[in-house]
Amino acid sequence: MLSLLIPGPKSPGNDIDVFLEPLIDELQELWEVGVKTYDSHSRQNFNMKAALLWTMSDFPAYGNLSGWSTCGKLAFPTCHKHTWHKRLKHGSKECFKGTRMFLEPDHRWRNDKKSFDGEKERRPPPIPLSGDEILEAFDGVPNVIFGKKRKRTDRYLFDQWKKLSIFFRLPYWSKLLIRHNLDVMHIEKNICDSILGTILDIPNKTKDTLKARKDLKEMNVHHNLIPIKIGDKYAIPRAPYQLTCIERRKVLEFLSKVKVPDGYSSNIARCASMEDGKISNMKSHDCHVFLQDLLKPAFQDGKEYCNYSLQA
Repeated sequence: MLSLLIPGPKSPGNDIDVFLEPLIDELQELWEVGVKTYDSHSRQNFNMKAALLWTMSDFPAYGNLSGWSTCGKLAFPTCHKHTWHKRLKHGSKECFKGTRMFLEPDHRWRNDKKSFDGEKERRPPPIPLSGDEILEAFDGVPNVIFGKKRKRTDRYLFDQWKKLSIFFRLPYWSKLLIRHNLDVMHIEKNICDSILGTILDIPNKTKDTLKARKDLKEMNVHHNLIPIKIGDKYAIPRAPYQLTCIERRKVLEFLSKVKVPDGYSSNIARCASMEDGKISNMKSHDCHVFLQDLLKPAFQDGKEYCNYSLQA
């Protein structure tokens, strides 16, 4: 059975545990007592017990469910206090560059100093906190009082912890290897929108801004893309991933002629606007299809892709 909760714009945030109370009570009963269930194959009743494997949510909801704040310097629950972070001076955002530590020890990118921050990566991946370690960390810490009328004092209990997740009331929760999962569709849509907005240079959608180029100088990477100051203005060098008007038109023409099998996705051709030079109104599943099947042929030059279509 799947329990689904979509809070909406006025989400309870950290107080989500109040809404999860009935679910936790039922899960405890299903684990400890069970429920009488009829088996249609054997035509007999049996005592069925059930367990919750994991939760699935987007990244902000991840913080509400796990209790670890997913914003700020230590935003990654997997890396916890070992998160590699740096505050961008011009973009005013946290930058996380330690992802190379998750690669294989002999991966060539670990020794690539030029493409990254000028340093080699020798650190091993951090070990995620186990459920027993989390419970031990909360030993002696007073419980958080939930509700809108409670006094908001300290932002965090300690480190990035806002609370002890209500799921730890389940006797088996601390023993699970994976307790929370991220919804891939949310991530794919954000990545797809960022790629298209940057490559097509769509206003208010591109991530390649003047502030981002200035931060490259602060990070000492991609020196060929650093803006050049001329008087009171800046000249931004052209990036190799930026398309010309002719190349952009080819991409839009390609997408406007894409045909997919019935039920495979929505009509992606309607998302390409030749007049505005934009790709918009793509749904989450459309972004998934684009990244998995259409990204390479859409940006690859060649006549063999002019009448490209997906085959069932």
